[in-house]
Amino acid sequence: MASIGAFISGPEDIMTYMRYNMRSQVFAKSLPMPIVIGALKRLDMIRTMPELGQKLWNISNALQNGLKEAGMDIGNTTSCVTPVYMKGGVPEATNAIVDLRENHGIFCSIVVYPVIPKDTILLRLIPTAAHSLEDVTYTVQNFKRVAEKLAAGAYKGETVASF
Repeated sequence: MASIGAFISGPEDIMTYMRYNMRSQVFAKSLPMPIVIGALKRLDMIRTMPELGQKLWNISNALQNGLKEAGMDIGNTTSCVTPVYMKGGVPEATNAIVDLRENHGIFCSIVVYPVIPKDTILLRLIPTAAHSLEDVTYTVQNFKRVAEKLAAGAYKGETVASF
């Protein structure tokens, strides 16, 4: 049920400092009503449609197994959110994302240094119960193509919109 907002924790002295020095941010902003309504609808769906949870895990497991079988490094994940680790820097990661999105219709988020080690790309896929096994097959095939292009150096240089 990810949304907007924040939560922080830490040692008591740091939290005291934060509490008194960030007062303008505490309770300063309420959630937008569409976010609240969406969250309430998702809670209702979780309660009344448990089959969606099972479908999500079926899709997630198929995606993760398919990526592994295709030679992708997905690390050790126990979540539906699926990481794919590749070698490369920020330009390569940006170009791979553009290729996936613009040419293959696949959306994924990108994580690069300093969040992860230099010369490592993490592409994060978030499957949903609305996806199909055909979507999984398509995604795995295109991730394999992108990995091959990355290894061949096709994504080096400036970001461009088409490959």
